[in-house]
Amino acid sequence: MKMRIIVVAITIALAAVSSSATAQQTDPPKQSLSAKIKQKYLERRAKFVSRVKDIYFAVGCKVLPGEAGARSLNRRDADLAKIRDQAVFDLKEDEELVEAAKQEGLERAAKPGACDYYRRHPEAAEAMRRAMDDDAKQ
Repeated sequence: MKMRIIVVAITIALAAVSSSATAQQTDPPKQSLSAKIKQKYLERRAKFVSRVKDIYFAVGCKVLPGEAGARSLNRRDADLAKIRDQAVFDLKEDEELVEAAKQEGLERAAKPGACDYYRRHPEAAEAMRRAMDDDAKQ
């Protein structure tokens, strides 16, 4: 009887140790390919939407001509389309985000004194113009 108790105690101790060791060795689940593609797309889309706001702010401030926004958007949209082809996303949501970004940029430019930014930072206006010229060349 005493021997059985010792054997049972040893078995329970070994089971507890091996299960805790196994639990520590498990790796976190790896991200699936589709999740990686979606994450990459969402990051690029966020950068794109931010860029749209900046472009239309510059257009509203008359730093860039009106057609500069359309040229840049076409180029950037082509880049996003490459990623979009790899996975299924809500294109209507993307269009709504871009339209909202355009409107936000123009509204920001319409605020009194907002365009003074480009007067205080002429290098920013020049950088914006250079980026538009580079986009037009590509």
